[in-house]
Amino acid sequence: MLIVHIISDNNDRDRVERVTRYMPDGYEHQFITPAETLPVGADLVQAHGWFGCGKTAHASHIPYVVEIVQSDLQQYHKHLIFNRKGYEQQLVEAARVVFTAPAQENFLAKHLPSKVADEVFAKSVLLYEPMDTFWFDNLHIHPPTALVHIKLLYVGALASDSRIEELLHAMRKLHRHNYEVSLTVVEDAVTEGSYRQKVLREAEKNDFLRVVSVGSEEELREVYRHHDILWLPEADSLQRYAEALSQGLPVLYAPDSIADGIFKEGLAGYAVNVSSSDEIARAILNVSNFFGTIEQQIMRLHPLGQFDAREQVRHWEHLYERLTVS
Repeated sequence: MLIVHIISDNNDRDRVERVTRYMPDGYEHQFITPAETLPVGADLVQAHGWFGCGKTAHASHIPYVVEIVQSDLQQYHKHLIFNRKGYEQQLVEAARVVFTAPAQENFLAKHLPSKVADEVFAKSVLLYEPMDTFWFDNLHIHPPTALVHIKLLYVGALASDSRIEELLHAMRKLHRHNYEVSLTVVEDAVTEGSYRQKVLREAEKNDFLRVVSVGSEEELREVYRHHDILWLPEADSLQRYAEALSQGLPVLYAPDSIADGIFKEGLAGYAVNVSSSDEIARAILNVSNFFGTIEQQIMRLHPLGQFDAREQVRHWEHLYERLTVS
C-alpha cells in the first residue's frame, strides 16, 4: 500500500515518521509538499494540514485523509464567510478527518455550518501528535516536595503570544506577598523583535528571570526536572505539553487552547485567563497548594499512551485498511 503524505516542512515529516517507523511491512510512505505532483500508483493521500496540504489532497481524485493542525483554525477564522465554502468542502469530501486535540473539535463544532459539521464529525477521529520516544524512555516524577520556591518554566519563542509580560506581572504580585517565584525561559527558536528585546532587558534587571538555550533533548530533560510548572499559554502542537507531563510537571494553559480538554481540569494542570495577572497568580498558587496531589495524578497518567506512537500505530493501520478496501 502506497500512502502519500503531503507535508509543509521537515517538522511535519519528523512527526509522521514517529508513527510510520513502527508500521509493519506492506506499507510504503512517500512525502511531498503541496507544490509537488503526486506519484503514480498512490493508494491513499494524507494531508498533514487542512489549508494548503488539504487543497492538494482534494485535487488528487484519490481517497484522502485530512489531519487538522492548530494553525488551520487561525486560517479558517481569518477567512471571510463566503470564502470558507471551498475549504469546508475539502473536509466534506475527505475519507477521514483526524483531529490532533479536543479543542480543535470544539472550535469547528462551533464554527462550521451545522450540515457540514454533521458530515465531518461522522467520519472524524482524535489522535494526538505522537511524542518522541526519548521522553517515554526517560519518564520522571518529582520527588515529594513542598513548593517553597516555585520554579516556572516556559519553552518556546519570545513573541507576544508567549504572554511573558503578563506572567511577570503575576510573579511580582506574588513577590509582594512574600512568595518566592522564578521563571526560566528556554528559547527553542529565536524570533527577533521588540517583544524579545523587552524580555531580555527584564532578565538583565531581575534575578528571578533568566533566558537560556539548550542544545539537546538531554539538556532539555534536565531543565524540566529542575522546574515545577510549565507555562504554555498558546502552542501550535502538544509537543511541550506531553514532554512536561512525561517529566512530572503540571501545565498552565489558555482556555480553548490546544492543551485544553485533554485531561480533566486540575488533573494535570489548569486553564487560566492568560491576559489576567490576577488569575495567573491564583493559578500558580493553586498548583503550589495542591502540588503533591497533582504529582500523584500525573504519575498515574504514565506512560501517557495517548501520545505514544507505538500505541497509535494500530489506529492508523485500521484507518488505512478501511479506506483502501475495495
